[in-house]
Amino acid sequence: MVVLLLGALGAGGWYFSGRIYSGALESNPAQPLPGYDDVEVVSVTSSAVTLRKGPDAGDNFDPPAKYALAWEGGYGLVGPAAINSDGTVTRDLVVVSGSAPTVGQPAGIERSYWLGDTPEAMGLTRQEVTIGQAPAWYFPNGTVAPQRMAVFVHGQNGNRENGLRFVDVAAALRLPVLDITYRNDLGAPDPSGRLQYGATEWVDLDAAVAWALGRGATDIVLVGQSMGGGIVAAFLENSERADAVSAVVLDAPMLSLSEAVKHGARAALPGGLAVPDPMLWSARLLSTWRYGVDWAAIDYLDDTAWLEVPALVLHGSADQVTPISASQALADAKPDLVKLLEFPNAQHTETWNFDSLRWNEEVAAFLQTE
Repeated sequence: MVVLLLGALGAGGWYFSGRIYSGALESNPAQPLPGYDDVEVVSVTSSAVTLRKGPDAGDNFDPPAKYALAWEGGYGLVGPAAINSDGTVTRDLVVVSGSAPTVGQPAGIERSYWLGDTPEAMGLTRQEVTIGQAPAWYFPNGTVAPQRMAVFVHGQNGNRENGLRFVDVAAALRLPVLDITYRNDLGAPDPSGRLQYGATEWVDLDAAVAWALGRGATDIVLVGQSMGGGIVAAFLENSERADAVSAVVLDAPMLSLSEAVKHGARAALPGGLAVPDPMLWSARLLSTWRYGVDWAAIDYLDDTAWLEVPALVLHGSADQVTPISASQALADAKPDLVKLLEFPNAQHTETWNFDSLRWNEEVAAFLQTE
């Protein structure tokens, strides 16, 4: 019996360590546009579109949040979903580029909202720059000789479009933004081919901060989304340039991969059952052996001494990837520095999508205060 239990523990741990790799560690750089397999167009008018679930429909199919909608030949912006009796949803639609979608056409839903060439359509001026081997966008936002500059760090397999929501707020404040990429992104290869949640990526952020300081900035604001939050934490923990940072904005930050894996394992078995703790322990152990994961090194909650400046943390209560409890743990550890804002029902990195007005106001107020 003991042998059977150990065998099951090993086999299950091996399987779920593979799931950890494919779900969290594998480098799969985001393309500028999503795949066209989330939804199918049922009907379309000059101002609205009705959608049916496609083969890769996600949790963002029917919530009351706004997204980008992309299809072959164009993309647009869609508003909160109205759920119809037949399971379809109807959303307001504004076509931004190309022609309107046609009935039966597949499309993709994207939380980034602004896609493609929309920085210019948003009235923003961007410059293409290269930092090390990684491409970046620099938005001067009307400032010629910046004393303060923000650096935006996207999340797991994300892209620079993810940062445009922050750039939009910063532009109104005339705050320049450096929107970076890092190793394993498109155009920024890494021999490891594996995401490391700040353990190596912080060096790329360090190069970006050096770039900003080299252009006259003396005051740096770091903005991290999802895994980008872990990269920000690793930078503050390790970099000699950390003293230049005066404030931090974190959106659904991945501050403990271990906690995120545990969160995702709550309903990972058939029937929505939780992965047993011994099997999860085995999976973590095997992930260290198979993929070199140093769980302690990328847990930024066990010691929060890295945070010495004010931080605004935005997190959705329905986040299925990064538990809001991780952000709460940071707030509890640093109550004098952290302002945690919960967005009811918002999913992972979709706080802005669910309530952009509140998001914009809170981020702007924080930047003007700190």
